[in-house]
Amino acid sequence: MNESTSLAVVTGGASGIGEATARRFAASGYRVVIGDINAVRGESVAAELRRAGSDVTFYEVDLASDATIASFAKDVLAQHGIPDTLVNSAGILQNAVRVLDMNIAGFDRLWEVNVRGTVLMSQALGSQMCAAGRGSIIQLCSLTTFRASAQVGYAVGKAGLKMLTEIMAAEWGPKGVRVNAVAPGYTLTPAMQARIDNGERNPEAVIQKSALRRFVAPSEVADTIFFLCSPQASAITGVTLPIDCGWLVTTAYGSYAAQPEA
Repeated sequence: MNESTSLAVVTGGASGIGEATARRFAASGYRVVIGDINAVRGESVAAELRRAGSDVTFYEVDLASDATIASFAKDVLAQHGIPDTLVNSAGILQNAVRVLDMNIAGFDRLWEVNVRGTVLMSQALGSQMCAAGRGSIIQLCSLTTFRASAQVGYAVGKAGLKMLTEIMAAEWGPKGVRVNAVAPGYTLTPAMQARIDNGERNPEAVIQKSALRRFVAPSEVADTIFFLCSPQASAITGVTLPIDCGWLVTTAYGSYAAQPEA
């Protein structure tokens, strides 16, 4: 695959993990299309990367809108061709809430954007990738894919994306399209930093419960996504890969009933 002519489409590419991913593909010579609801930030990122010599285009897209997803996919295919890579990074977060206290409209909004929007985007572009007989798709899961969380709507959606990844991998593998997911741990994105600053996240608790005693960097998630889309990962499909500085193993180990004596 010639990276200078390959196309990567990254939704949610205006900030956080999506932005880091767009930058990673651009740095490796890919043509990049960024889709995001934040037009100001998205245009800024794309313009910065173009000034650095990369071929990057931004389109505004709202994953809660069937019409804008269809329009986005139509523009991408008409103006840039069939993607070699689709990274479904766009999504919204949720603070902790009890099931009995949760506003169902908030649950519906999370499902609409994080799950339904991912399905629609995957259908719109994945259909053409399947027809072309090539490509790689990445979904954004989470630690809440594997562990119960008080982020009710978010966690249910991220667990669902793991199953979606496996179903798509089984269906589309014979057509030449690989589908995987990453499950980032506590990643120090601008959104995470804002929650820390607002007192909604305790950074020390995160650090102490991670084997590597630190947050994940957005660039580390982007590097993993890039690997999963590369020829070096050509035998990998249907996998949801945690990138969590060892949070999953540390919390399991620390809560087990039998502990070694100090």
